[in-house]
Amino acid sequence: MVTALGFGAGLVPLTAGTAGAAGVPAELVIPAEQNRNPNATRLTGAGATGYLWGAQYEGYNWTSYADGSTRPVPVPPAVRGDAQVAGTDVVTFAGGTRPVQRDMRTGEEWTLPIPSGQYYGGVFGRTIVTIEIVDNTFVLHRLNREGDQVVDDLVQGLPAEARNLQVRGHGDAGGLLVEARVGSETAVYWLDASGLHPTAFLNGVVTGGGEQVVQQSAGSDVLRVWNMSDLSAPAHELTLPGLSRREVDVLGVVGRDVLFTRLSPTGPSDDPAVADHTALAVPVTGGPERVVLDRTASIVAFKPDGTMLLGRAPESESGLPAVYAVGAGADGALSTPDRVAEVADIATVVEGLSIAQGRLHTIDRVPFGTARLRRTDVSLSGGTTAGPRSDRGLFNDYAGCDWDWCEDPLSTGDGRLAYQGFNGRGLSVLDEGAVLPARKINDDSTYQQPNDTMQASGRYSAVRIPGPASDDYSPRLRVIDLDTGKAVYTGPAQRQYMPAFTINGATLWVEGATAGVVDALDVRTGKALRRVDVGDCNIKDLRVNGSDLYWVCDTGASGVYGTVTKKSVRLPAHRNAMLGDGYVGWEQGGVLSITDVRGTTGTRTVGKPANVEAGEGWTLDRFGGPLVYADKDGNTHVVPSGVPTTGLSVLDKDVSASVNARSTSWSPRWWLSKPAASWQITVKNKATGAVARTFTGGEARGLVKAVWDGKDAAGNLVANGAYTWTLSAKPADGQGPALTQSGSVKVTGGAVVTRDFTGNDGFGDLLAFTSAGVADFRAGTGTGTGLVDAKVSGSGWTGANSVTAAVPFGDVNGDRCNDVLVRVKSGELRAYKPSCGGALKPTTPFTKIGLGWNIYDALTSPGDLTGDGRADVIARETSTGYLYLYEGTAAGAFKARVKIGTGWKGYLLAGAGDLNGDGKGDLLARDKAGVLWRYAGTGKGTLAARVKVGGGWQVYNSLVGVGDASGDGKADLLARDTAGVLWAYRGDGKGAFAYRTKVGGGWQMYSRLS
Repeated sequence: MVTALGFGAGLVPLTAGTAGAAGVPAELVIPAEQNRNPNATRLTGAGATGYLWGAQYEGYNWTSYADGSTRPVPVPPAVRGDAQVAGTDVVTFAGGTRPVQRDMRTGEEWTLPIPSGQYYGGVFGRTIVTIEIVDNTFVLHRLNREGDQVVDDLVQGLPAEARNLQVRGHGDAGGLLVEARVGSETAVYWLDASGLHPTAFLNGVVTGGGEQVVQQSAGSDVLRVWNMSDLSAPAHELTLPGLSRREVDVLGVVGRDVLFTRLSPTGPSDDPAVADHTALAVPVTGGPERVVLDRTASIVAFKPDGTMLLGRAPESESGLPAVYAVGAGADGALSTPDRVAEVADIATVVEGLSIAQGRLHTIDRVPFGTARLRRTDVSLSGGTTAGPRSDRGLFNDYAGCDWDWCEDPLSTGDGRLAYQGFNGRGLSVLDEGAVLPARKINDDSTYQQPNDTMQASGRYSAVRIPGPASDDYSPRLRVIDLDTGKAVYTGPAQRQYMPAFTINGATLWVEGATAGVVDALDVRTGKALRRVDVGDCNIKDLRVNGSDLYWVCDTGASGVYGTVTKKSVRLPAHRNAMLGDGYVGWEQGGVLSITDVRGTTGTRTVGKPANVEAGEGWTLDRFGGPLVYADKDGNTHVVPSGVPTTGLSVLDKDVSASVNARSTSWSPRWWLSKPAASWQITVKNKATGAVARTFTGGEARGLVKAVWDGKDAAGNLVANGAYTWTLSAKPADGQGPALTQSGSVKVTGGAVVTRDFTGNDGFGDLLAFTSAGVADFRAGTGTGTGLVDAKVSGSGWTGANSVTAAVPFGDVNGDRCNDVLVRVKSGELRAYKPSCGGALKPTTPFTKIGLGWNIYDALTSPGDLTGDGRADVIARETSTGYLYLYEGTAAGAFKARVKIGTGWKGYLLAGAGDLNGDGKGDLLARDKAGVLWRYAGTGKGTLAARVKVGGGWQVYNSLVGVGDASGDGKADLLARDTAGVLWAYRGDGKGAFAYRTKVGGGWQMYSRLS
């Protein structure tokens, strides 16, 4: 059936406003988490009035010496290189051909373009040094800004044969070092405003600032200290053990000392930005080491006066990292380190949001740092509160993707998150309670184009995939089982455009071949469930929640169609929207609003997200929950919708109809439409109504599950057969009635039921022997009439194996299958152990009980007569008519016989099981006059006084207590008359029987019924 809506009648327009705000629960604001700035100890350069710190692509800051205040240093949009400071307050943003310079004291900013053919080399003061190659000759230039002009000053003095020209590490307000390969030697020059000056430097690493620098050569422990006023020869040489093995990180020279840090495999980190080092000093003339400052980084900057700046970790967790200055007095002696400024914590930036069933996940990034996945649970009742944040790991290559290249994570509603890898490659699932990296369930490619997004709900995810080459790669929809990674549904090829789609539990909603028509499909079968027509338009977005269907046409029109009310609510114009339970959250002009689509509270504005993109800056809990957004300060707002939610329901379920307790557990799962405050699963024996097991739980956010091992609360296996289950759950928000669902499950592989040999189904079966030596198990059907139906046959019971008595018995060997006592022609009694459902044959494994059992003319088992839980045997002695009890043992044998009665000659005996419902085995006996008597077991190894069942039973030549063949949990009786007709008597559980029901004729074919 197609329901046509159109765009005229039936559409109820809503306009923006603040109606409905009154009475709405107050929103929750989760403050932004404060974090240590990752660049607090990464110093970039020092000027006259402040210092620069930070890193490329991670942001820079400028801190004043005067008051310790810090302000950000925005990187110009067109520049993506390093920021450098060389002895002045001018910051140079290198990169490309148009470096930008900014005076941090005056705020003035200018561009100093590099002439064509030149490339950036370095900077001293505000002079930019460039390198040019002309006719294979290296040329140096100094670029300065004078007014609005760029002055290009060609540097003279570089030999024509100089090659591999590069700027070395030291640059201050006055000049910098330049290195070139001249012939077979490495030449080092000092370049300043007056020109290029040769030095006596050898090749090596140069560190320092101010009046002195330090040179270290590869493979040597020797340091050379040079005075910048005389570069013709080193002023000092000293040995620093460990330098050649890279165990020393040289910081520079301050006054009369070289400062450095020592690294060790078990000591501080070898990352110079990590503040866990100890700054040491040694005189430039050599001498003992001494501690200058602990908990420092190994990245330093030098003020124009030669004072060293270095970052230091706080003394306690509550403290802040700081930058310290280490200078020298007039005599060159080191002064006491002085704290210049603290580095305040910074707020986390929320870059992604997902919430389902009150589980809020955020992608948190310390600005320009690593993205982390965090979880915060929002309360479900009793006011809006938030639990602690928990860290679920880093989003990086280790997690299966760099977060910048992954699709936003989707909450499935059952505690899991699903996301796609780079360029739609591979699907990963982060399970409830797990941390990254996620479980990658496949490596399939998905079809990526604008507005193509994955959707997930419960155990299924829907994606678009490219088709095979044979079909021109025409894309199609595919639904993936998140448990296995396998496809459960693949749609037809789409040759024109990809249809809009959404998934809710096990139902896939997808635009059909006709524009505006939406089909609902069962993803497990592909069966069409229903069809809705939202109008003559191409649908570009589709969402579903319960009975509400949100649609957006390519014309811009949008609305929510109630599949129950068959009415559509027209929505205000918006840029993007998400469908919640009874409401739509939408954004327009940077403002978020909530529209009640059930027509009770209208539309109200709720706030302004820092990022207007749905799933990044804001989202909502479609499972009966709130709207959530992150503001510009990093705070997360949890905004209740104020709209009544729908009743608690089941979106999907995975409930097996059978379980083999021998090999597995029954593990049912129900996916809920919203959170439950508590739940209970009750399993009962279908025949008796007795409770087999009860499972209970508290708060359930989207998924109720249990694991039943087939045992009762005491740890005993339950009996095989049919059981019913009932799930009940109370909604956490208190809205709507409690949820109730029920069904049934068949248990096999549990405790074997009396006389159940064939189906492991909990129904008693009949054992019958033909005169040709064939043993048939005739299966009880449990249909209510005690019929015996299909048979399992075993032949060969002839000759020495001729059967003179057979007693269906309990499970002797503990294999959860019933056994049979068989007396053969010689009088030997054997305990046969057929497999569950297997035939009884002479070759079936057996245990010899003993010889001489041919003294008895009646053998039967009434069940448990002694109260120990094991079946027993009653035997009547032929010569005396005495009745004996053989009590079963745990070893599968019998104790010595005990006489329990006399005068039993002439009775037709039948062990009947528990006829009166007291849990003890009973015995039936028909006397010569045809009266049937019931002898109730006492549980003490004796029989109670007989009770008359009825007369007229002389018409039967065989009576068999078959157990529960009718499926009502009560022991039944089969009786064969002299004409070969078999009759069923249903036990009433009180010791009597209902009126007989004819099973069928021809049963005289059997010489023995047991």
